[in-house]
Amino acid sequence: MSELEPKQAIYALTCRYAQAVDRRDFSTLAAMFTPDARLTGPGFHMDGPQAIAKGMAALGQYRATQHHVHQQLVEIHGDSATGETYCVANHLYEQDGVQRKLDWGIRYQDRFERLQGQWRIAARELVVDWTQDLPLREA
Repeated sequence: MSELEPKQAIYALTCRYAQAVDRRDFSTLAAMFTPDARLTGPGFHMDGPQAIAKGMAALGQYRATQHHVHQQLVEIHGDSATGETYCVANHLYEQDGVQRKLDWGIRYQDRFERLQGQWRIAARELVVDWTQDLPLREA
């Protein structure tokens, strides 16, 4: 197996994570994590796949989200890997009758493990580098 193959699999995993979050497919999301996984970010931490799925349901406060996965650097260490994944996350919501869009510039600090041939997220720390909250002009 070339070094590129695990990196491609891990990138696909992070894209599927974004898709599951945006589609509110929390059972699929939970399956992407190791049994002892941890998800942390500003003001929150969730331990285990079920707690992560339940905690991510808080995204229901937004009408819609879109997570755009950008560059990712990963170092493979046998059946484990570490990486940093860049993302811009858009959150649509309404406040005082005005449609708004909250954007986050995110760097995920990731740790991955290969279990039974499949890469899973073992730890993910969400670092928010910047935010922007603006009225939304819809097409």
